[in-house]
Amino acid sequence: MCFPGGYGCHTFNDGCDMIEIEKIQQFLKTEKLDGWLMADFHARNTIAVEFLDLTEHLTRRAFYFIPSEGEPVRIVHNIEKDRFMHLPGTQMKFSSYKILEEKLAGVLSGHKKIAMEYSPGGRLPYIGLVDAGTIELVRSTGVEIVPSADIVAYFQARMTNHQVELHKKAAFLVNKIKDDAFKFIGDSLKSGKFINERMVVLRIMRRFEENNMEADFAPCCAVDANISNPHYQPTEGASTPIVEGSLVLIDLWAKLKTPHSVYGDITWMAYAGEEIPEEYAKIFSVVTFARDKAVNFIKQKLLEGPVYGYEVDDVCRGAVREAGYGDDFFHRTGHSILESVHGPGPNIDNLETEDRRRLLPGHLFSIEPGIYLENYGVRTEIDCMLTESGPEVTTLPMQTEIIPLLR
Repeated sequence: MCFPGGYGCHTFNDGCDMIEIEKIQQFLKTEKLDGWLMADFHARNTIAVEFLDLTEHLTRRAFYFIPSEGEPVRIVHNIEKDRFMHLPGTQMKFSSYKILEEKLAGVLSGHKKIAMEYSPGGRLPYIGLVDAGTIELVRSTGVEIVPSADIVAYFQARMTNHQVELHKKAAFLVNKIKDDAFKFIGDSLKSGKFINERMVVLRIMRRFEENNMEADFAPCCAVDANISNPHYQPTEGASTPIVEGSLVLIDLWAKLKTPHSVYGDITWMAYAGEEIPEEYAKIFSVVTFARDKAVNFIKQKLLEGPVYGYEVDDVCRGAVREAGYGDDFFHRTGHSILESVHGPGPNIDNLETEDRRRLLPGHLFSIEPGIYLENYGVRTEIDCMLTESGPEVTTLPMQTEIIPLLR
Protein backbone atom coordinates (compact mmCIF):
# COMPACT_ATOMS: atom_id res chain seq x y z
CA MET A 1 0.00 0.00 0.00
CA CYS A 2 1.03 3.64 -0.37
CA PHE A 3 1.11 6.18 2.40
CA PRO A 4 -2.25 7.96 2.61
CA GLY A 5 -2.15 11.34 0.94
CA GLY A 6 1.41 10.89 -0.22
CA TYR A 7 2.65 12.70 -3.27
CA GLY A 8 4.04 9.69 -5.07
CA CYS A 9 4.13 5.95 -4.87
CA HIS A 10 7.42 4.77 -6.28
CA THR A 11 7.38 1.23 -7.49
CA PHE A 12 7.86 -1.09 -4.53
CA ASN A 13 9.12 1.80 -2.36
CA ASP A 14 7.73 2.62 1.06
CA GLY A 15 5.53 -0.43 1.13
CA CYS A 16 4.09 -0.13 -2.36
CA ASP A 17 3.64 -3.74 -3.33
CA MET A 18 2.86 -3.37 -7.00
CA ILE A 19 3.37 -1.09 -9.95
CA GLU A 20 0.44 1.26 -10.36
CA ILE A 21 -0.29 0.15 -13.89
CA GLU A 22 -3.69 1.82 -14.13
CA LYS A 23 -2.30 5.20 -13.02
CA ILE A 24 0.59 4.92 -15.46
CA GLN A 25 -1.82 4.04 -18.26
CA GLN A 26 -4.02 7.01 -17.42
CA PHE A 27 -0.94 9.25 -17.52
CA LEU A 28 0.01 7.82 -20.91
CA LYS A 29 -3.46 8.53 -22.27
CA THR A 30 -3.34 12.10 -20.96
CA GLU A 31 0.00 12.59 -22.69
CA LYS A 32 -1.35 10.96 -25.88
CA LEU A 33 1.23 8.18 -25.75
CA ASP A 34 0.63 4.56 -26.78
CA GLY A 35 3.00 3.15 -24.18
CA TRP A 36 6.18 3.24 -22.13
CA LEU A 37 8.96 0.87 -23.14
CA MET A 38 11.74 0.24 -20.62
CA ALA A 39 14.80 -1.39 -22.18
CA ASP A 40 17.85 -2.59 -20.30
CA PHE A 41 21.14 -4.44 -20.72
CA HIS A 42 23.54 -5.17 -17.84
CA ALA A 43 21.50 -2.87 -15.51
CA ARG A 44 22.63 0.20 -17.47
CA ASN A 45 19.16 1.72 -17.51
CA THR A 46 19.11 2.67 -13.84
CA ILE A 47 15.64 4.20 -14.18
CA ALA A 48 14.19 0.87 -15.32
CA VAL A 49 16.20 -1.13 -12.79
CA GLU A 50 14.99 0.97 -9.87
CA PHE A 51 11.44 1.39 -11.10
CA LEU A 52 10.99 -2.33 -11.74
CA ASP A 53 12.82 -3.35 -8.56
CA LEU A 54 15.31 -5.50 -10.45
CA THR A 55 17.59 -6.38 -7.57
CA GLU A 56 19.25 -9.49 -9.02
CA HIS A 57 22.38 -9.48 -11.18
CA LEU A 58 21.41 -8.77 -14.81
CA THR A 59 23.49 -9.82 -17.81
CA ARG A 60 21.01 -10.07 -20.70
CA ARG A 61 18.75 -7.71 -22.60
CA ALA A 62 15.22 -7.20 -21.36
CA PHE A 63 12.18 -5.09 -22.29
CA TYR A 64 9.13 -4.17 -20.26
CA PHE A 65 6.28 -2.51 -22.14
CA ILE A 66 3.35 -0.78 -20.46
CA PRO A 67 0.74 0.04 -23.13
CA SER A 68 -1.79 2.78 -22.61
CA GLU A 69 -4.43 0.07 -22.78
CA GLY A 70 -4.19 -3.63 -22.11
CA GLU A 71 -1.76 -5.85 -20.23
CA PRO A 72 1.97 -5.09 -19.83
CA VAL A 73 4.47 -7.38 -21.55
CA ARG A 74 7.94 -8.40 -20.44
CA ILE A 75 10.42 -9.78 -23.00
CA VAL A 76 13.21 -11.56 -21.15
CA HIS A 77 16.01 -14.01 -21.82
CA ASN A 78 15.46 -17.65 -20.82
CA ILE A 79 18.41 -17.50 -18.46
CA GLU A 80 16.98 -14.58 -16.50
CA LYS A 81 13.23 -15.15 -16.80
CA ASP A 82 12.82 -15.75 -13.05
CA ARG A 83 14.17 -12.30 -12.23
CA PHE A 84 11.16 -10.61 -13.83
CA MET A 85 8.37 -12.83 -12.48
CA HIS A 86 7.32 -10.23 -9.88
CA LEU A 87 6.26 -7.83 -12.62
CA PRO A 88 2.61 -7.75 -13.71
CA GLY A 89 1.75 -8.78 -17.25
CA THR A 90 2.52 -11.55 -19.69
CA GLN A 91 6.01 -12.87 -20.28
CA MET A 92 7.73 -13.63 -23.58
CA LYS A 93 11.03 -15.49 -23.58
CA PHE A 94 13.89 -15.49 -26.06
CA SER A 95 17.38 -16.84 -26.50
CA SER A 96 18.44 -15.57 -29.93
CA TYR A 97 18.52 -11.94 -30.98
CA LYS A 98 16.38 -12.82 -34.01
CA ILE A 99 13.56 -14.07 -31.80
CA LEU A 100 13.96 -11.04 -29.55
CA GLU A 101 13.57 -8.69 -32.51
CA GLU A 102 10.53 -10.59 -33.78
CA LYS A 103 8.79 -10.50 -30.40
CA LEU A 104 9.59 -6.83 -29.88
CA ALA A 105 8.17 -5.94 -33.31
CA GLY A 106 5.05 -7.93 -32.50
CA VAL A 107 4.52 -6.24 -29.14
CA LEU A 108 4.92 -2.76 -30.66
CA SER A 109 2.78 -3.48 -33.71
CA GLY A 110 -0.08 -1.02 -34.01
CA HIS A 111 1.47 1.54 -31.68
CA LYS A 112 2.52 4.93 -33.00
CA LYS A 113 4.18 6.92 -30.21
CA ILE A 114 5.96 5.47 -27.17
CA ALA A 115 8.18 6.81 -24.40
CA MET A 116 11.67 5.50 -23.63
CA GLU A 117 14.68 6.58 -21.60
CA TYR A 118 15.89 8.70 -24.47
CA SER A 119 17.15 12.28 -24.67
CA PRO A 120 16.95 14.07 -28.05
CA GLY A 121 20.31 15.64 -28.80
CA GLY A 122 21.63 14.50 -25.41
CA ARG A 123 20.19 17.63 -23.78
CA LEU A 124 19.02 15.66 -20.71
CA PRO A 125 21.50 12.80 -20.22
CA TYR A 126 19.91 11.77 -16.90
CA ILE A 127 17.09 10.34 -19.01
CA GLY A 128 19.15 9.21 -22.04
CA LEU A 129 20.01 5.77 -20.68
CA VAL A 130 19.13 3.55 -23.65
CA ASP A 131 21.90 3.03 -26.23
CA ALA A 132 21.56 4.40 -29.76
CA GLY A 133 21.44 0.93 -31.29
CA THR A 134 18.42 -0.09 -29.23
CA ILE A 135 16.70 3.16 -30.16
CA GLU A 136 17.36 2.34 -33.82
CA LEU A 137 15.96 -1.15 -33.34
CA VAL A 138 12.76 0.14 -31.77
CA ARG A 139 12.35 2.81 -34.43
CA SER A 140 12.68 0.14 -37.11
CA THR A 141 9.33 -1.23 -35.93
CA GLY A 142 7.69 2.01 -37.12
CA VAL A 143 7.07 3.76 -33.80
CA GLU A 144 7.97 7.31 -32.83
CA ILE A 145 10.06 7.56 -29.64
CA VAL A 146 9.74 10.44 -27.16
CA PRO A 147 11.52 10.94 -23.82
CA SER A 148 10.07 9.30 -20.71
CA ALA A 149 11.28 12.27 -18.61
CA ASP A 150 7.82 13.41 -17.50
CA ILE A 151 6.71 9.87 -16.64
CA VAL A 152 9.79 9.34 -14.49
CA ALA A 153 9.36 12.72 -12.81
CA TYR A 154 5.75 11.95 -11.97
CA PHE A 155 5.98 8.33 -10.83
CA GLN A 156 9.53 7.87 -9.58
CA ALA A 157 10.81 11.21 -8.32
CA ARG A 158 8.13 12.42 -5.89
CA MET A 159 8.30 11.81 -2.17
CA THR A 160 5.63 10.03 -0.18
CA ASN A 161 4.40 11.64 3.04
CA HIS A 162 6.60 9.26 5.00
CA GLN A 163 9.62 10.26 2.96
CA VAL A 164 8.84 13.92 3.61
CA GLU A 165 9.02 13.18 7.34
CA LEU A 166 12.31 11.33 6.93
CA HIS A 167 13.76 14.16 4.86
CA LYS A 168 12.77 16.80 7.41
CA LYS A 169 14.44 14.80 10.17
CA ALA A 170 17.59 14.59 8.05
CA ALA A 171 17.41 18.32 7.30
CA PHE A 172 17.18 19.13 11.01
CA LEU A 173 20.13 16.88 11.83
CA VAL A 174 22.46 18.14 9.09
CA ASN A 175 21.81 21.68 10.31
CA LYS A 176 22.62 20.63 13.86
CA ILE A 177 25.80 18.86 12.73
CA LYS A 178 26.80 21.91 10.68
CA ASP A 179 26.53 24.06 13.81
CA ASP A 180 28.69 21.58 15.71
CA ALA A 181 31.33 21.65 12.97
CA PHE A 182 31.60 25.44 13.00
CA LYS A 183 31.77 25.45 16.81
CA PHE A 184 34.57 22.88 16.59
CA ILE A 185 36.51 25.19 14.28
CA GLY A 186 35.89 28.27 16.44
CA ASP A 187 36.78 26.53 19.71
CA SER A 188 39.97 25.11 18.19
CA LEU A 189 41.11 28.51 16.96
CA LYS A 190 40.28 30.25 20.25
CA SER A 191 42.28 27.69 22.20
CA GLY A 192 45.21 27.76 19.80
CA LYS A 193 44.79 24.16 18.65
CA PHE A 194 45.77 23.08 15.15
CA ILE A 195 42.84 22.31 12.86
CA ASN A 196 42.53 21.59 9.15
CA GLU A 197 39.81 20.78 6.63
CA ARG A 198 40.18 17.03 6.97
CA MET A 199 39.71 17.15 10.74
CA VAL A 200 36.38 18.92 10.23
CA VAL A 201 35.26 16.34 7.69
CA LEU A 202 36.09 13.47 10.06
CA ARG A 203 34.18 15.14 12.89
CA ILE A 204 31.10 15.56 10.67
CA MET A 205 31.29 11.90 9.66
CA ARG A 206 31.45 10.86 13.33
CA ARG A 207 28.37 12.95 14.01
CA PHE A 208 26.59 11.26 11.11
CA GLU A 209 27.31 7.87 12.67
CA GLU A 210 26.20 9.02 16.12
CA ASN A 211 22.89 10.17 14.65
CA ASN A 212 22.34 6.96 12.67
CA MET A 213 22.92 8.72 9.37
CA GLU A 214 24.79 7.85 6.19
CA ALA A 215 26.06 9.56 3.05
CA ASP A 216 27.23 8.32 -0.32
CA PHE A 217 30.35 10.54 -0.21
CA ALA A 218 32.25 12.37 2.49
CA PRO A 219 31.18 15.96 3.20
CA CYS A 220 33.28 18.91 2.11
CA CYS A 221 35.14 21.45 4.20
CA ALA A 222 37.07 23.94 2.06
CA VAL A 223 38.93 27.16 2.82
CA ASP A 224 39.83 30.15 0.67
CA ALA A 225 40.95 29.14 -2.86
CA ASN A 226 39.82 25.54 -2.32
CA ILE A 227 36.22 26.80 -2.23
CA SER A 228 36.52 27.69 -5.92
CA ASN A 229 36.60 23.97 -6.70
CA PRO A 230 32.95 23.01 -6.02
CA HIS A 231 33.84 19.30 -5.77
CA TYR A 232 36.95 19.79 -3.65
CA GLN A 233 37.64 17.01 -1.15
CA PRO A 234 40.40 17.30 1.46
CA THR A 235 42.44 14.14 1.96
CA GLU A 236 44.77 12.93 4.67
CA GLY A 237 47.76 13.92 2.58
CA ALA A 238 46.37 17.18 1.19
CA SER A 239 44.34 19.25 3.62
CA THR A 240 44.66 22.99 4.19
CA PRO A 241 44.99 24.30 7.76
CA ILE A 242 42.24 26.61 9.03
CA VAL A 243 43.77 29.73 10.55
CA GLU A 244 42.61 33.15 11.62
CA GLY A 245 41.41 34.98 8.51
CA SER A 246 40.32 31.83 6.66
CA LEU A 247 37.05 31.83 4.74
CA VAL A 248 35.40 28.45 5.39
CA LEU A 249 32.74 26.55 3.44
CA ILE A 250 31.03 23.41 4.72
CA ASP A 251 28.88 21.34 2.35
CA LEU A 252 27.25 18.34 4.01
CA TRP A 253 24.53 15.91 3.06
CA ALA A 254 23.17 12.79 4.77
CA LYS A 255 20.07 10.70 5.32
CA LEU A 256 18.80 8.43 8.08
CA LYS A 257 19.77 4.76 7.97
CA THR A 258 16.15 3.86 7.31
CA PRO A 259 14.78 2.23 4.14
CA HIS A 260 13.83 4.81 1.50
CA SER A 261 15.13 7.76 3.51
CA VAL A 262 15.66 11.07 1.71
CA TYR A 263 18.74 13.26 2.00
CA GLY A 264 19.15 16.66 3.57
CA ASP A 265 21.80 18.71 1.74
CA ILE A 266 23.07 22.15 2.78
CA THR A 267 26.03 24.49 2.34
CA TRP A 268 26.98 27.19 4.84
CA MET A 269 29.91 29.61 5.17
CA ALA A 270 31.90 31.09 8.03
CA TYR A 271 34.90 33.35 8.58
CA ALA A 272 37.70 32.69 11.07
CA GLY A 273 37.63 36.15 12.57
CA GLU A 274 35.50 38.71 14.40
CA GLU A 275 34.37 40.94 11.55
CA ILE A 276 33.47 39.72 8.06
CA PRO A 277 35.57 41.50 5.39
CA GLU A 278 33.40 43.80 3.28
CA GLU A 279 34.42 42.03 0.07
CA TYR A 280 33.26 38.64 1.38
CA ALA A 281 30.01 40.06 2.72
CA LYS A 282 29.23 41.80 -0.55
CA ILE A 283 29.77 38.80 -2.79
CA PHE A 284 27.92 36.49 -0.39
CA SER A 285 24.91 38.82 -0.54
CA VAL A 286 24.82 38.25 -4.30
CA VAL A 287 24.31 34.48 -3.96
CA THR A 288 21.75 34.80 -1.16
CA PHE A 289 19.81 37.34 -3.23
CA ALA A 290 19.88 35.00 -6.24
CA ARG A 291 18.79 32.05 -4.05
CA ASP A 292 15.85 33.99 -2.60
CA LYS A 293 14.87 35.33 -6.01
CA ALA A 294 14.65 31.72 -7.28
CA VAL A 295 12.36 30.69 -4.42
CA ASN A 296 10.14 33.73 -4.90
CA PHE A 297 9.95 33.07 -8.63
CA ILE A 298 8.67 29.54 -8.01
CA LYS A 299 6.07 30.91 -5.62
CA GLN A 300 4.81 33.53 -8.07
CA LYS A 301 5.03 31.36 -11.19
CA LEU A 302 2.88 28.64 -9.61
CA LEU A 303 0.07 31.17 -9.25
CA GLU A 304 0.04 31.47 -13.05
CA GLY A 305 0.68 27.85 -14.09
CA PRO A 306 3.41 25.21 -14.31
CA VAL A 307 7.04 25.90 -13.40
CA TYR A 308 10.02 24.09 -14.92
CA GLY A 309 13.56 23.47 -13.74
CA TYR A 310 15.22 25.44 -16.53
CA GLU A 311 13.15 28.56 -15.73
CA VAL A 312 14.28 28.63 -12.10
CA ASP A 313 17.90 28.27 -13.18
CA ASP A 314 17.50 31.19 -15.59
CA VAL A 315 16.15 33.43 -12.81
CA CYS A 316 18.82 32.52 -10.27
CA ARG A 317 21.65 32.71 -12.81
CA GLY A 318 20.30 35.98 -14.14
CA ALA A 319 20.60 37.60 -10.70
CA VAL A 320 24.25 36.52 -10.44
CA ARG A 321 24.92 37.71 -13.99
CA GLU A 322 23.38 41.11 -13.31
CA ALA A 323 25.79 41.53 -10.39
CA GLY A 324 28.69 40.95 -12.79
CA TYR A 325 29.62 37.39 -11.83
CA GLY A 326 27.88 35.34 -14.52
CA ASP A 327 31.06 33.63 -15.75
CA ASP A 328 31.99 32.73 -12.17
CA PHE A 329 28.80 30.72 -11.58
CA PHE A 330 29.62 27.70 -13.71
CA HIS A 331 27.39 24.89 -12.43
CA ARG A 332 23.63 24.29 -12.41
CA THR A 333 21.55 26.06 -9.77
CA GLY A 334 20.31 22.85 -8.18
CA HIS A 335 19.74 19.10 -8.36
CA SER A 336 16.94 16.70 -7.58
CA ILE A 337 17.12 15.04 -4.17
CA LEU A 338 15.56 11.73 -3.12
CA GLU A 339 17.02 8.48 -1.81
CA SER A 340 20.24 9.46 -3.56
CA VAL A 341 21.58 12.96 -3.03
CA HIS A 342 21.34 13.50 -6.80
CA GLY A 343 17.87 12.16 -7.42
CA PRO A 344 15.91 11.19 -10.55
CA GLY A 345 13.63 14.23 -10.63
CA PRO A 346 13.89 17.62 -12.34
CA ASN A 347 17.09 19.54 -11.78
CA ILE A 348 17.24 23.32 -11.57
CA ASP A 349 19.34 23.58 -14.70
CA ASN A 350 19.52 25.39 -17.99
CA LEU A 351 23.32 25.49 -18.16
CA GLU A 352 24.80 22.00 -18.04
CA THR A 353 21.60 20.46 -19.37
CA GLU A 354 18.24 21.78 -20.55
CA ASP A 355 15.83 20.48 -17.93
CA ARG A 356 12.31 21.13 -19.15
CA ARG A 357 10.68 18.76 -16.70
CA ARG A 358 7.81 20.24 -14.74
CA LEU A 359 8.25 20.69 -10.99
CA LEU A 360 5.45 18.83 -9.21
CA PRO A 361 4.22 18.52 -5.61
CA GLY A 362 6.49 16.02 -3.88
CA HIS A 363 9.62 17.01 -5.80
CA LEU A 364 12.61 18.00 -3.67
CA PHE A 365 15.59 19.89 -5.05
CA SER A 366 18.48 22.08 -3.99
CA ILE A 367 18.99 25.74 -4.82
CA GLU A 368 22.71 26.48 -4.55
CA PRO A 369 24.14 29.42 -6.45
CA GLY A 370 27.89 29.95 -6.14
CA ILE A 371 30.53 32.41 -7.25
CA TYR A 372 34.07 31.09 -7.66
CA LEU A 373 36.97 33.53 -7.98
CA GLU A 374 40.72 32.93 -8.14
CA ASN A 375 41.49 33.22 -4.41
CA TYR A 376 38.18 32.31 -2.82
CA GLY A 377 34.58 31.40 -3.54
CA VAL A 378 31.14 31.56 -1.94
CA ARG A 379 28.07 29.34 -2.10
CA THR A 380 24.78 28.97 -0.29
CA GLU A 381 22.56 25.88 -0.49
CA ILE A 382 19.05 25.10 0.66
CA ASP A 383 16.61 22.27 0.01
CA CYS A 384 13.25 23.25 -1.46
CA MET A 385 10.18 20.99 -1.61
CA LEU A 386 7.24 21.69 -3.86
CA THR A 387 3.86 21.28 -2.15
CA GLU A 388 0.28 21.78 -3.30
CA SER A 389 0.44 25.32 -1.87
CA GLY A 390 3.85 26.26 -3.24
CA PRO A 391 7.56 25.92 -2.43
CA GLU A 392 8.67 25.06 1.11
CA VAL A 393 12.28 25.50 2.23
CA THR A 394 12.90 22.45 4.40
CA THR A 395 16.40 23.30 5.60
CA LEU A 396 15.60 26.37 7.69
CA PRO A 397 17.11 28.61 8.81
CA MET A 398 18.45 30.06 5.57
CA GLN A 399 21.86 31.66 5.91
CA THR A 400 21.79 35.41 5.28
CA GLU A 401 25.29 36.39 6.43
CA ILE A 402 28.66 34.68 6.76
CA ILE A 403 29.17 33.42 10.33
CA PRO A 404 32.01 35.08 12.31
CA LEU A 405 33.71 32.28 14.27
CA LEU A 406 35.82 34.39 16.65
CA ARG A 407 33.27 36.95 17.83
